[in-house]
Order: sequence, then C-alpha cells, then structure tokens
Amino acid sequence: MFFLVLIAVGLPMIVIYSSSGGGGPGSDTKVLERPFFGVNLASQEQASRVFSDGELSAYLRAGYSALQGGQLQQYSLQRVAGLALADELHLPAASAAEVAKYVPTLRAFQNQEGQFDQSTYTRFADSLKAGSPVTTADVNRVLRDDVRLTALTKIVGGPGYVLPPEVRMQLSRADSVWTVQVASLDYTAFNPTINPSEETLRKFHEEYAFRYDVPARPRLSYIEFKASEFVPPGAPSEAELRAYYNNNIASFPVPAEAGKSDATLPATATDHFPKVREQVEAAMRNLTSRRIASQAANELAAALFDRKLAANSPELAAFLTNSGRAPVALPPFPPDLPPADKPWLASQAETLSRLSRERFFSDPLPTPDGVAVLLWQESLPAYKPLYTDVRERVMADYRENEKRRLFIERGNTLKAELQAAAKTPSGFAEKAAAEKLEVKSHANFTLRQPPQDLPQPALATLVRLESGQVSDLVGLGDKGILVYVQEKKVPDLTPTNPRYAEVQTQLMAFIASNNENSYLGELVEKELKKTAPAESP
Repeated sequence: MFFLVLIAVGLPMIVIYSSSGGGGPGSDTKVLERPFFGVNLASQEQASRVFSDGELSAYLRAGYSALQGGQLQQYSLQRVAGLALADELHLPAASAAEVAKYVPTLRAFQNQEGQFDQSTYTRFADSLKAGSPVTTADVNRVLRDDVRLTALTKIVGGPGYVLPPEVRMQLSRADSVWTVQVASLDYTAFNPTINPSEETLRKFHEEYAFRYDVPARPRLSYIEFKASEFVPPGAPSEAELRAYYNNNIASFPVPAEAGKSDATLPATATDHFPKVREQVEAAMRNLTSRRIASQAANELAAALFDRKLAANSPELAAFLTNSGRAPVALPPFPPDLPPADKPWLASQAETLSRLSRERFFSDPLPTPDGVAVLLWQESLPAYKPLYTDVRERVMADYRENEKRRLFIERGNTLKAELQAAAKTPSGFAEKAAAEKLEVKSHANFTLRQPPQDLPQPALATLVRLESGQVSDLVGLGDKGILVYVQEKKVPDLTPTNPRYAEVQTQLMAFIASNNENSYLGELVEKELKKTAPAESP
C-alpha cells in the first residue's frame, strides 16, 4: 500500500514574481530573491522546476495526479527540504541499480494487482520521446532524488514501531467482512404538532435573546469596475498563450473524452494545450481585463485620497459624477452577514470594520465580475429588538429546535425497538417496515472496499459496532439513519495470518513516513519564515 502523508503546517502559497509583470505602485524590476535550501523561489524557472518535479514524483508514486494546489506545493517544498537534509547527512546519490530496483515499486508502473507492468512502463518511456514537456532527464532526476528521499525516511522517520494490539485493530478494521442493513427516517416528512404557548415563546426568547440582537452595521455604497468594461482590443500571441498555459497547467483539465487515450500518462507527459487553447485564451483575456479594471479602481481610490474629499460631501458627489461612476447603495448589514446577492463581501469583514467617517473608502476589492471600491455613509448602532418585533422568528426557531429534539427522541425510541426486534433473523427488517422506514441492505463488504451507495456516516458507525448491534441515530442531510450489523466476520488476528505481517509493515511505513513528514514540514515552515514578507502593523 502506498502512503503519501502531508502535514498541514499552514504554509502560505508561494507567489512567483516576474520582472515583466505589473508589481503595482512602487514596484521595480530588480531580480527578486527568496532563498529556500539553495533554490530561489522568486525565480520563475527554479520554482517551476521544484513544483514540476514534485508533480511528477507524486504521479509516479500514486499512479495518478494525486496532488493539486496547496498540497502539491507543500509536497514539492518538502522534497527540496528533504534533499537538503540528505546532503547535510552525506547520503550518497542513488546508483543505477538502486533506481532500477525502485521503479517496479511505483504505482504508475503497476497493474491493478500491484505487480510491475512492463507494457505500462514502456508506454510511459515512449511518451517521453514523442515531444513530451517532461524529458527523460527530468524523470531520471526525480527518480534519483526519490530514491535518496526513501533512504532518508529510514533515518528521519525511524523504524515506525507498532504494538500488537494496534496491528490487530487495524487488521480487524481493514479485513472484517460486514453485512449491514441501513434504515432511514425522513426528517422532512416528520411533522409533529408543535403549538407553544405565549409564555413558552417568551421564555425561549429570553434564553436565546442573543440570536435576535441586531449588531452594529455600516450603511455603504459601492462603485464597481467590471472586467467586461476593460477588455483589451488585441488578442494574446500564441507564445503568450503557451507560456501562460505552461505556468498554469493544473487550471486547465483536459475534457474526459479528449484525454481518454492519455489516461495512463501523467498530466505533464502529454501536450494538451491544443485541446484547451480556447479556455486558455479566455482565462488570459479575463485576467488582463481584471488587471486593467483593478488599475482603474486604484486610480479612483488614489484620487479620493489625494483630493482629501470628505464622506457624504457635495464635493465627493460632484467628483464621482464627473468620473462617470455612480455609487450603488447597499442595505445596512452586519460585516459577517452580507446581502445574499453580494456573497463576495463575506470575506471582507475586517475591511468593513475599519471603514468610518475618517477612512470612508476601501482599497479595491475583488468581485465575481471585477473590482469594487466601498464607500462608507454612516454607522448604525447595535440594538436589541423587542420580542413583538421578532415574534415570528422566535416561533420558527422554537418549532425547528423542538422538531429536532423530537426527531432525535424518535430515533432513540426506534433504536431500542429495532434492537429488541433484531434478536430474530428477520426482526430488524420487519420492525423497520412496520415503522415505514426505508431499508437498504449491503452484504459481504470490507471497509477497504465499501459499497459505493453506503453513506460515509454509516461506515463511521461500524467502528463502534459488533454483530447484532444497532447504531444511534446519525444525521444524513434531510434524513436520520440507523445501522444494524447483521453479521461481522472477523479475520484471523494472529501472526499466522499472512495479512498480519502485511498490515504491520504498512503501519510501520505509515508511522515512519508520518514522522519524516512532520519533521520536514517543520523545516519548510522555518525556512519560509526566514524570507517571508514583513507583516503590516
């Protein structure tokens, strides 16, 4: 079994700067430096190689493009940190014999039974000769590096000690054969009569008065610069399109049919650019339009600052009129609860909280259609509405709370009744049918290969259940489910079972890999902090 362990250390996304790109006000064209274990992450060429190597390594080890975005970045950076540590520990470079021994262990070159498949390996090798962006030298470099990193795991990760009870527990979880029945109780069809008295409602309102408090909220308007207003007249050149695609391959997945014949090859082994050229051009045009719109919004914000205009003043109104930009009013709203048609404001709570009479306009903010500048008009104070003003909301909340409580109570009652009925072979199904519950059966499966239509919450309950037991009610969307273990066949949990040694080895490898990745994750985090941009006060 292949384990790829990634430790979440909250790494920031690495931005690759180019001297030709617009860096905003005050930017210059000097070569930027962001050293990272001998690699300059500010260099587009070096950073691209780091992440391309990481993508190829992950593909070869998993057998498919297993990592994307932040996970791919973290894995790639940990490879660099690991190789630097290997140099420090004087681990030798991988020999040709070691690489040859390593290749058959890679999932990319194995069949469904986990055996090395020569034909798959040959197809991959042939693809490298057919104009693939990935070269033979790239593959050889990644393989040599990964062999060294495998050797490093044995040193940094340690032996990965596991105790016999841990092996038995994992073997039982992985290889037990289950037959279960899942009964569903429909929440939407559950409609108990709930008619609270006025006294009950008032008591509920007093207990949960905080739900109905109206927080302080600003009254705002906004000026939007839509990208569609700033579409450049000329189209990007083929070279520009190609360069943009090469730097953002993961953003342009190939349509299923178009990439069907290349399914056995890594994403970087086949040139899919012609198949997604239209999407690349559209994305590049949109990016350029947004950049121009952002520049226009920045110019407006700069003009508001330079002219020292006051909030809500006639001079401000005249300036905006002359600029041809009419503000659009927004209804007052709490910073963390924007209008339903303006969801992009949900991530701007901190920005909204800083707006005031003294600082009445925001920096340009991204919107789904472009960029916007917010204008403050007034700040409305928080207040507690009277019970009579929110009575309808109180009634709705009380009924929903009570319905949920009664639904759980109904589930507990059903569990007890179904558990009692399950003493006979057909008792569970008969009782469920009598209660008009929908029942589905799933026979002879393991947790390693569960039925596709068995919900994940149902699987999670099995860890705590034995044969003949019924689970507690588990929420699943608009339903509640009760899981009955009709049969659980536990495998041989002694070392005489060949799977015992296999599971033990897997656990040891997992723990060792986890130890290594924890250590490398810390190295990456510390190294990035050395060159991280200073935080604004």
